[in-house]
Amino acid sequence: SLMEAMSLGIPVVSCPVSGIPELVVNEETGLLVPPDDERMLAGAIVRLVDDEELRRQLGCAGRERVAKEFNIARTVDRVLEVFESHGESA
Repeated sequence: SLMEAMSLGIPVVSCPVSGIPELVVNEETGLLVPPDDERMLAGAIVRLVDDEELRRQLGCAGRERVAKEFNIARTVDRVLEVFESHGESA
């Protein structure tokens, strides 16, 4: 759902767990807050509500990141690289 929101230019707030930091770069394409920190989560949401320019910047940067790094052509290239490198080591 983060990628879908970002692709629509919606600024996101999440936690840096699992693969999320590969998608959301803190303060560049979204806001990351520590897990289990309700105050930081609330603070990040309030920042977005109060700062129209921040919403615009994060939304635009998020949309650009998804379009550039997570499109079908890029994904196919990465999968092919994995198959090719695995085939060479076998």
